[in-house]
Amino acid sequence: MFKWRRGTVGKMNIFTKVMIVIVLMLIPIIVMYNYSNKTSTRVVEQELLQINLNRIRFFVAQMDVEADRLWKAAFVVAVDPDTLQMQFRSSSEPDYTLLASKRLLLQKLDMQSTSFEWVNDFTVYSPLSGVAVSTNLKQNYDEEYFKDASQEEWDYRVIEMDRGLEKAFVRALTTPFESHARREKPNLYVEVTFTSDNLVKMLESFMQGSDGQPFLYRPGFEPILPRGHDPELANAMVKQFDLIREQYPTEGSANITFQDEPYLVNYVTSESLGWYMVDFQPMKKVLAPIDHSKRMFYAAGLLLLLMGIASAALLYRNVQKPINDLIRAVKSLRRGAYDHRIKRGSPNEFHYLIDQFNLMSEDIETLIDKVYAEQLHAKESSLKHLQAQINPHFLYNNFAFIQSMAQLERTKVIVAFTQHLSQYYRYTTRTGQQWTSLSEEMDLIRNYLEIHRMQSERLQVLEQIEDGMLSIPMPRLLLQPVVENAIVHGMEGRIGEFQIVITGRRTEEGWELIVDDNGVGMRQEELEALKRSLLLQSEDDRSLGLRNVHQRLKHCFGQASGLRIEHSKLGGLRVTLMMTDGGDFGVKDSDR
Repeated sequence: MFKWRRGTVGKMNIFTKVMIVIVLMLIPIIVMYNYSNKTSTRVVEQELLQINLNRIRFFVAQMDVEADRLWKAAFVVAVDPDTLQMQFRSSSEPDYTLLASKRLLLQKLDMQSTSFEWVNDFTVYSPLSGVAVSTNLKQNYDEEYFKDASQEEWDYRVIEMDRGLEKAFVRALTTPFESHARREKPNLYVEVTFTSDNLVKMLESFMQGSDGQPFLYRPGFEPILPRGHDPELANAMVKQFDLIREQYPTEGSANITFQDEPYLVNYVTSESLGWYMVDFQPMKKVLAPIDHSKRMFYAAGLLLLLMGIASAALLYRNVQKPINDLIRAVKSLRRGAYDHRIKRGSPNEFHYLIDQFNLMSEDIETLIDKVYAEQLHAKESSLKHLQAQINPHFLYNNFAFIQSMAQLERTKVIVAFTQHLSQYYRYTTRTGQQWTSLSEEMDLIRNYLEIHRMQSERLQVLEQIEDGMLSIPMPRLLLQPVVENAIVHGMEGRIGEFQIVITGRRTEEGWELIVDDNGVGMRQEELEALKRSLLLQSEDDRSLGLRNVHQRLKHCFGQASGLRIEHSKLGGLRVTLMMTDGGDFGVKDSDR
């Protein structure tokens, strides 16, 4: 959004400092909050662990108390006189007597059964008499049924009940109590049974107000689940629990990641039933308020950061940017770009400084233009003086050529040569007129090139000027230095035919005159040095004439005008004179 800039002396700017201060203010806040959040989460986990573990212990205690009460009731039933009489009943007794005894015992069993919260069944069976009395009227009780009866612990198996086959916990008491040796052939069985639905209801009650996933589990048996619990999910939890209970067999807790979600697992073993009460508590839901608070904090922090960035942006726009604009403008003035102006932005305290700087730049540019105009007038005066002089070297070569032609008695060549020479000097020595047309300038160029071509027949000239361009106005002797530069520096050192192509064409901005040659050319570093010399006060003989042409073009046709020097497709150099329509063509008639 914003660039990180450094000041003129390598120091950080105001915007950078403000952003660093904002970040440094937010870092300790975020660190402290993260520490506080982790501490809160740890405390919540510990409290949740303790609370949930106590709830499970209380649940298991209730379950054990009810199971123990049922088991103790079996002892009460076993010592009941009517129960003891069952051992001595004989099949020879009258039916009504046996039925009355069984009915009386069944009433007592019903009373015992209904005194408990759990749905249960009591059964009395005497192997001696073969008589069985039970509150469960569906199950068939005989010696085969009690063959695998368990007295030491509760057995979990499927039995026939009023609603069909159901899974139930079964435990059988045998008499006599004092004779362990006779247990293989006991006198009496007192069986207590309660279905797993009792535990399911307790689990459902345990789940109220909790997001946990409780179940009862014992290795080798299917887990007892609340209604609506997914069996596949329970089986997957059982596999996770099997890994946990290996470390702490009786009770414990652990933090695990199950199905990409964190869970707190608590479990307690039932001493009466021998089953585990397991509860998978999803931490995501438990810690949802803390996570919500965390998100709100980060949202507030982000809002504060955005507000800080907005404040820093306002500071950057209203303070730092105007300062940077002033710094860049001062650097531009030092580089010589006196036409540089600072654009005014939104109203602020820097408007006065910016306006005063623009006025100062405008005054400096005006003074520089005046000084440059005076320098240009001085150069024009010097040019008029130079035009009045005759180039001795050029003149000596011409006289030597005329002398050699006279000795060879080539009168026609001498006549043609002197005509071109006289027309050339008549144009160059005319000091009163500073503006001319392209047509007259091309006549000068033709005479100049014809003089050289008559002395060296390897010179070839080609003109490609668009129609309508010959009438455009231009300063005198503007094209001649460029052509002379091509002859002097391009033709010398080249063997064979030397070509000069002069092209004139109209552009969107104005006109262009292009001089191409196939001379020796220049290396790239020399070409770059020549381009730079056009802007410097250099006294290099090769660049002096081209630099004067470049400055005259800019003064007469505007800053977009000037010389463009590059490599030519012919092999030498290409020099382009660019003249824009913004030039001052309001030339006095006396100058035409």
